Order: sequence, then structure tokens, then C-alpha cells
Amino acid sequence: MRTSRACAQSCKENGSVDFKDQQLADRLHAVALRAKTRLKVPSVLERTPNGVKAAHVVGIISVPGATLEILPKIDGPNGDVRKALVRMLSVAWNLRVADGELAGFDTQRSDLLEVLIGLFASRLLAAVRRGLPRRYIGQEEDLQLLRGRLNVVRQVTRFAARPDVLACRFDELSEDTPLNRVFKAAVRRLTRVTRSAANDRLLAELAARLEFVGDSAAPLKEPVRLDRTNTAFHDLHRLARLLLSGDWQSMASGKSPGFSLLFPMHELFERFVGRCLLRALARCPVDVNLQKRPHSALQDCEGPLFNLQPDIVIETQAGPIVLDTKWKELNHEDGRKLGVTQTDVYQILMYGQAYNAERLVLLYPWRSGLEEGINRRWQVVVSANRRLDIATVDVGNPLRVVTALRKIVRMEGEVLGKGA
Repeated sequence: MRTSRACAQSCKENGSVDFKDQQLADRLHAVALRAKTRLKVPSVLERTPNGVKAAHVVGIISVPGATLEILPKIDGPNGDVRKALVRMLSVAWNLRVADGELAGFDTQRSDLLEVLIGLFASRLLAAVRRGLPRRYIGQEEDLQLLRGRLNVVRQVTRFAARPDVLACRFDELSEDTPLNRVFKAAVRRLTRVTRSAANDRLLAELAARLEFVGDSAAPLKEPVRLDRTNTAFHDLHRLARLLLSGDWQSMASGKSPGFSLLFPMHELFERFVGRCLLRALARCPVDVNLQKRPHSALQDCEGPLFNLQPDIVIETQAGPIVLDTKWKELNHEDGRKLGVTQTDVYQILMYGQAYNAERLVLLYPWRSGLEEGINRRWQVVVSANRRLDIATVDVGNPLRVVTALRKIVRMEGEVLGKGA
């Protein structure tokens, strides 16, 4: 499946795109409906009279004849937003993408999919040019000369009267490993969707170098073993899995052919902030728990009910800090409340009660007109020792988020623990 560059369009989450060919809009909507079920979100794309409207997801939806890129609602030109999104994905999935790598891509013209394909293909090609990872694989073969060890049981039962044949059992160094099968599957699938001539050339060379690697029917289930012998391929494996996790459909499936690689923005924001906090507090004597084992709000004779599980719990010597991420727009014109909803306040107050936390933080994306960092500090009326901070981080500048989070969590005059 190849798509035309002329039919590639971009929009921001919650934005609309019109299509002259309404059949293309129908195909994109059909692929989005499958993605909605897989992602377990209320909506991905809504059909409009003239096209489609995106929900709170980001990524790529591609069908024969059209590709739709959905970018996060961040201030700035598409190229800068696209670069910020790639950085967010790299942090969230621990891919360690350097600024120098992104500088080599024209993020103003290439959509998210082409940037990710180019990043994967160029990295993998540089690695395999130094040599494919190989492993010793057990083999059994009947030979005239002994190789390895003699398979005594097979020799006695099959070749007792054949002294000229030896049942051999040996290990052979092979490139047909689970890791390489994952890479080959990613290369084959990406070749079907890329519209970039440069990416196509990289993928073609990779396909040639992976020629003697076997095909995998379920690459995400391959028993890959990552260790110090293949350290150079660890990040590439995570990136390959990220690309393979998309929803791929072909004509053979009996459904509308297409491809989608989508991320619910609230989940991406939560995962990105969690990883950034791990980095921000790495040298502090604290424990950062992402999706900690939940407490329960209620209980009956059969056990607990209604889990209370905040996004992040930071265990400090002074007590826990509960932080919950909200991918929502704050409103600096809404006076004292900033547009914070009553539901979000009630939710984090319950978290504070359950975890006995004196410090609560609701973290939102920064928008123009707000302060980066703490915007409001409220005292909780029902608990004199508990306070709630409303804070923001600028995901449009992901490299600054680690520093911003360190300042938010560790305010002036506060100590997270001894030696912090």
C-alpha cells in the first residue's frame, strides 16, 4: 500500500480536515473505528459533512490515496510541534533520540510517520553495517563426518547398520534470531507505507541485508532476549516494537486496507511526565512510583471496590507527594480557578486521603498566558496540613521539562530527603 504525497494532510487534535474525495474520508474513518476499539478510547475520528474531525489522539492514519497526521495541540509551526512529539515519544518509550539525529530530518515537510521511519531505518542500517546480531542455534544433521556431538539415541535407533552416517548435534552461529526477525518484519511493513524516496532506499538496503533472516508471523511475540551482547540494538528493538504496534490491515484481511499508529494524548502525556520525573529525581533519595499499586475507595464483604490509583506517587522522607497528569487546557482568564474542574479536584483529594499525602499536584500542559511551573497553590480546607498545587510544563520544549519538574516537585525551602 503506497499513498500519494499530494493527499497527505495534517491537523491538530480536535481539529478538522476537509477532503474533496469523500471516499477517502470514509476510508480514514473506517480505519479510525478499528483503532478506537484497539486503543479503548471514546473516539479517534468523527465524520463531518466535508471530512473528518480528530479527537484527543496523535499519530498517523493512512489508507490508499491519503495520509492524515494528527499533531498535539501545542503552540508553534507544525515542524516544531512534530519534533516535540517525536521527543515526547522517545522519552515515553525510552528511545534516547539525540538532537543531532532529528536535525537530519526535514520536520517541516516530513510527517510524523516519515520521521519515525527515517529514524528507525537510518539507525538500524548504521548498526547492521557493523554486523547483524547472531546467536548459536542448536542443529541436528546426519553427516559423514562427526560435527559437534554424537546423538547416541538417534545413531543407535536409525543408523545402527550405517557406520558411514553419523547423527550429529551441534551449535551453529546464525543471524536468523528472534531479534532480527522483529527487525525484518518492521522493515517489510514500513516499506509498504513510506512515501519518501530516501526512506525507501534505506529500507531496500535493509531488506537485502536481512535476506537470510526468517519471516515472523507474530513479530511482537518473538522471544527476544536483550543482553550485553546486543546492547547496540536495544533502542532499535523498542522503536521497532513501537512501529509494529500500529494497526495494520491489508486487502487479504477482508476489511478496508489501511494503517494507523496512534497514541491517546492523555496516556502519552502521563507516560512522558513519569519518565521525565524519573530523570529529574534520579539523584534524590526518593522513590518515584508510576501507577503504584492502588488503594481502594470502598470495600464490602467480598473485597475492595473502586481503585484509587494516581499517575505518580513520590515517596519522600517528609511524606508522599501525589501527582496526577491532566491533558486538558487551563484557562488563565478564569480567575482564581484557572478552569480546573471540580471533578479533578475531588479526584486528587481522594488520592491524598488514601495515600496520606500532604502535597498534591495537578499537572497540565502549558498554554500561552500561563506561568511555566506552579500557577496556583491552594490549602485544603478539610486538612490544614495538605495543599494542592496547579502546575504546568511546556511539552513544546521537552528538553526543559526535566528541569521544570524538578522545580515543581522540590520547591524553595523544601527538602525531599537527606542529601537531596
